[in-house]
Amino acid sequence: MKPIRFSNIFASALVLSMAAANAGTPAAPAPAAAPEPAANWISLTLGGAFVDGDDAAMMARTRTNGDFYGGISDLHYTRDLGNSTTLTLDGHALPGLEDYEFGMLINKEGLGYLKVEYDQFRTWYDASGGYTPLAPSQWTVPFDDERSIDRGELTLEAGLRMKDLPEVTFRYTHGFREGQKDSSAWGDPVIATGTAYKVVPSLWAIDETVDIFELDIEHTLGKTDLGLGFTYEHSEQTNVRYTPRALNGISLNEANESDLFAAHLTSVTRFSDKMWLSFAAAYSTLDSDLGGGYRTFAPYVTQGQRDYSYDSTTGGTNSNQIVTNLNFMWEVLPDLTITPSLRYEHENADTVSGFRAFIPNAIVSTVTWRGNQALVSEGEMDELSEALDIRYKGIENLVLYATGNWAQEDETVRRLDAYMPGEWLNTDIEVIEQEYTVGANWYAMSNLSFSLQGLYELRDQSFDHTAGNQTKGAPYTQDGGANNFRPIMEEHNTEITDLNLRMNWRPMNNLSLVTRYDYCNTEFENKGVAWSPPAAPNVFGTIESGTVESNILSETVTWNPMARMYVQGSLSWVWSETSTPMSATTPNVDNDYVTCGLTVGYAIDDKTDLTASYNYYGAGNYSMAPASMGYGLETEEHAFSLTLSRMITENMLWNLSYGYITSNTSGVDQSGGLNDYDAHMISTGLQIRF
Repeated sequence: MKPIRFSNIFASALVLSMAAANAGTPAAPAPAAAPEPAANWISLTLGGAFVDGDDAAMMARTRTNGDFYGGISDLHYTRDLGNSTTLTLDGHALPGLEDYEFGMLINKEGLGYLKVEYDQFRTWYDASGGYTPLAPSQWTVPFDDERSIDRGELTLEAGLRMKDLPEVTFRYTHGFREGQKDSSAWGDPVIATGTAYKVVPSLWAIDETVDIFELDIEHTLGKTDLGLGFTYEHSEQTNVRYTPRALNGISLNEANESDLFAAHLTSVTRFSDKMWLSFAAAYSTLDSDLGGGYRTFAPYVTQGQRDYSYDSTTGGTNSNQIVTNLNFMWEVLPDLTITPSLRYEHENADTVSGFRAFIPNAIVSTVTWRGNQALVSEGEMDELSEALDIRYKGIENLVLYATGNWAQEDETVRRLDAYMPGEWLNTDIEVIEQEYTVGANWYAMSNLSFSLQGLYELRDQSFDHTAGNQTKGAPYTQDGGANNFRPIMEEHNTEITDLNLRMNWRPMNNLSLVTRYDYCNTEFENKGVAWSPPAAPNVFGTIESGTVESNILSETVTWNPMARMYVQGSLSWVWSETSTPMSATTPNVDNDYVTCGLTVGYAIDDKTDLTASYNYYGAGNYSMAPASMGYGLETEEHAFSLTLSRMITENMLWNLSYGYITSNTSGVDQSGGLNDYDAHMISTGLQIRF
């Protein structure tokens, strides 16, 4: 999903305010011959921000550059070329935001079309890292923490649309992702004085490209719609993760190249309006190669000692997948519809990875070279799933529905050390899933309706291990691949209970309320294996390893107190807690937060609109054990915007927008207060229609 673009924030508010104003304006007699609005337009925008505080945090939060920008925010042009052919151009170009888009469509009725599209935009990241308040004065960032990644995509598409012939569509897409971003893997402290104060994040240097060729054919034969498609995809990735700290940086290089081929077949047969049969089948094969990568790291060592190192990494994966799906919709009675479905999936994957390993001793001169090593993995999986959907609407103003989903999965994974054949592990995995949903939609009155839905899901996963040189009950050995193939899990089960209630109420013609409550409880159970050299491994009993309980209450109010004015407010309150058996030493994790917003639009006159909005976000989840890194968030954010729009002429619209956002930590949280900021944002735009 693309991030929200800042250039659209004020434009969206403007559109909402104008729509509300026009909707509330009393109708006037239509002129005898109203002129048609101009079909083409160009919108020019100029804006910028003034930031007091952490620029990088503001840029990541608002998805802007924290500076000035300007250009064409929207362009649309359509022209009739004659002979049933039209040309359409769309796009925008905003230097500063590095947001560009261009599209061209040539369409000839009765023949087909040709489309060219290019889209590029930038996303900003804050790479400031973590913080522990043992010595706040030591909190430093040894590098510029503003990071960004450019994403782009070029698409060429041609379609054949001739009467009585199959619809044929060919599409070529080239995409890229390039730049730097922060990683959730944090490195060692910059200041190596024996006490950790500042934890520096590792950074990703991203360089990725992908080329995709697609061919789709669709045709109707009698009562059956048929579809056939082919896809070929080639991707290359050269990504590097590193820690720019003073001593012994962590570095990881990934050079991946993959080729994917896929084909699919679909059909939909309408025997009647009450009976449909659909079928789909897909096949894909993936071949990926890993080469030229390396990884080095040296935790808590002195300067000058050689890092741990894994280099000359090679390997790859070859996988094949087949998926089929069958659905049958049948209206058994005028008010009763049932839809059974069946799905089967088969997948096998073979993976090999090779590398050279260096393990340091006390000094550089005694580094041990472990030499070439290789790990091999072979896997095969079969899954069969069934589903049944039932809907009944025979009761006046009431719709009832229920669904059931069941799945059975069997998977076998074999792993071995190619350089130490005595080290291997076979794992048979069995997964049983079941999910049930019941719900009702009740239209109690013309202005009042309720929706109630409940869900229960159960997933049981069991692991049956057979291991070479470390069979359960045998003495544990440390050498060779034992660390790689040591079984650690016997069972992993998940149970989910979910309930949500929604009410839509319009107590007055100019007032509407939407209320929703959601409850979700997720429980995890594990049965693990403990290894205590040189004793034999022990199997734990099943324990409840964690519980996540969430409650969400939201309210939306829309009010039109007068014809020229509308008010819309929203509130969302989330309180969620994750608890584990380790809560005696590790505090439970909270994820509580409140968001609310208020928007007011007013039509000053028939040509002038004013829109104001306010948004609030607050979270208080920071928790830190003594002498450790604290996790969570303790932040308050306030955002305010004001937009004035004026229709200068019938074909010229001007707008001016101001926004203010502030983000501050209360007390000491994960950022130590050094990611706080206050930002003033202003923009103006002019749309000309022609």
